[in-house]
This record gives sequence, C-alpha cells and structure tokens, in this order.
Amino acid sequence: MRLTSYLQKPAALSVSEEQYLLERLYRLGDTINRRLKKARSIPHAKVVSLGNITTGGTGKTPAVQYFAALLKTEGYKVGILSRGYGGRAMKTGALLSDGQQIFLPESESGDEPYLLAVNLPGIPVAVGRNRFASAQKLQQQFGCDLFLLDDGFQHYALSRDVDIVLIDATNPFGNGHLLPNGILREPKESLKRSDIVILTKCDLAGRARVEQLRDEVKEISGHSAVFLANHRPTALVKLPVVYSSAAIGSWKKEKLDYLKGKEVWALSAIGNARAFENTLRELGATHVEGISFRDHHDYSEKDVLNILRRIDPNDVVVTTEKDWVKLQKYAEKLKKIKKFFFLKIEFTIVENEILLKEGLKAKILAGKRDQ
Repeated sequence: MRLTSYLQKPAALSVSEEQYLLERLYRLGDTINRRLKKARSIPHAKVVSLGNITTGGTGKTPAVQYFAALLKTEGYKVGILSRGYGGRAMKTGALLSDGQQIFLPESESGDEPYLLAVNLPGIPVAVGRNRFASAQKLQQQFGCDLFLLDDGFQHYALSRDVDIVLIDATNPFGNGHLLPNGILREPKESLKRSDIVILTKCDLAGRARVEQLRDEVKEISGHSAVFLANHRPTALVKLPVVYSSAAIGSWKKEKLDYLKGKEVWALSAIGNARAFENTLRELGATHVEGISFRDHHDYSEKDVLNILRRIDPNDVVVTTEKDWVKLQKYAEKLKKIKKFFFLKIEFTIVENEILLKEGLKAKILAGKRDQ
C-alpha cells in the first residue's frame, strides 16, 4: 500500500475509523523504522535482547536481573544497555554504574536501570538512546563480551544474537490492537522474530489460561517450546531504607505472611498495577486498595502529600521496588507511614529451566544471525 493511502483522510471519518487510521499509521511507522535501520554489530561480543511486544507490565526488570546473573556465572563479562527511559541522561548517554559504584541519581538514569545497578554488583550498566555507543564504552572500559539489551525487541539499530520476548500471562495482548488503540507495539505475528518466548506471572493467570496461551504463542511464533515464569515475592522490605548495593544487607524485612488478614494499600506506578494488587491478595491481604499512577510516573511532592492525606499513619502500605527508587527522595516525609514496605520480587522459571539455560547458551554460541 502506498504511503498516501495511509495519510489521506476520508471525509467524515467516524471515531472508530480515525482510531483505525491511527493504528495503521503506527504500524506503518514501525515497519519503515525496522526496514530503514541498519543494525550494527559489536565486534568480539554477544548481544542478548530482552523485550516484549506490549507497552509494559511483563516484569522485564526482574528478568534482566535473572539473565544477567545467569550469564555472569557462565563466565561472560556482562554489561547492561538500557535506554534509561524517564531519565535526563537518555539523550546524551552516560555510565550509570561500573559494577561497584553508582554515578547517577535516579532522575538522571531512569528508575529501571537504577534498580538494576543496585541489585547487580559487579555488572556495569550504561544508559542512553545510542546503545551501540554505550556498548563500545563498556567494552573499552570493562572488557564486556556479552551485552544484555534491556527492552530491545524494537531496537533495530543494534544486531543481537538472541531475542528473548516476555508476555504477561494476565494480559498478554490487551484488546488485540496496536498503539494508540491498544497496548501492542507490533502485531502478534512479530513473535516469529523471537528466539525464546517466556510467559510471565503465570501464577496469577490460572493454569488453564496459561496452557491455552502457550499453545497460541507456539502457533504464532513457530517455537516448539514456550517457557513459563513467575515473579515470586520473597520478602517485605521495611521502609524507609537507603537504596544502595552496600545497604542491602542491613535492610529490615518481614516475612510474607505478615500481610495475612490485613487491609493493605497498594501504591504503584508500573505497567500492570492490577497484577501487583492481585499478588498482595495472593499473599493473604483481605482487602487491597490501589493507588496507582502511569508507568514510570515521576512522583512529585504534591503526589506524596496527597498520598499521606489519604492514608492513616498506622495503615499497611506496600509499594514496588521500582517505585521506591523514585520515592526514596521523599523518605523523610514518608516516615509518617509506620507500616510501609516494598515487595521484593524474584523472577523464576516454573519448569524446564535447564532446557531454557542450555538452549540460551547454544543460541549465544551459534553467533550472529541476519536481522
């Protein structure tokens, strides 16, 4: 179809027709972007991309932690490449962490890479739109020979050896429409470009639904295996805390059964607030009241004051670790909440973990493929 056929607006379009046109335009833009971008390879290094085909909510950050730690144990010198969404360093690029020290505040780096830098000592993290330049910097300074490309499935400018795609089992494809009418970044058929697909949050979706979704994804992607994962809660970290690698050992924690029989406020600014709230219910909370903002929301002082007006100081409040990255600058004000926690989450493969690990290692060793 010619470009003009996308852009010419018929007379008296209905709302639904206008939405359809916008969706077609988005799809056309993505197609042009993919075809025009020439992927560059990083010499003497492997690249593993972790991404998704939706706008968020798949639990990608804990998955990056999992694969970074896994590949480090395999002897690779791992570096993480993040766009740094929401951070001021996204445009210019910067070194966030050398694996020992963090050089940027969250406002510069963005919340997700900052969380990764705190939780992955020994692994350098760079932020910036130009991830080829970030990789060159990490390779020159730290000798990295494997890069994890965070949120990289639609990053067509960098060649990669393996594409891992995550799908949220509780809301895999939204309403089935592309942006701006749905949550899909690209059609489901794009899963054919993936090498490994993992369904996440399977424990919240129900076994029958997960199996149905797994069969659907196998058919779309052509893969013989689709892996299942949970985002397993491991502890409630008592807030406020100093959020740094060095301080992790001093954090005070409550066992998860602390929430049993309690009414809980769920405070979050993530891609799938409902899944977070359902997790708290699964942990035994009798009632969960959500206070949610859009994903990556930068909390303001006004937001914090409004939250404190709604919540009694003796109420139980649980937020996410990613949210505490942004809320920590208001720690003094938030001390008024006496039972305030963030939920520590761990990405776990439910079954066939050995098959996943061995398959990933084989795909990495197989080398570059045409993009």
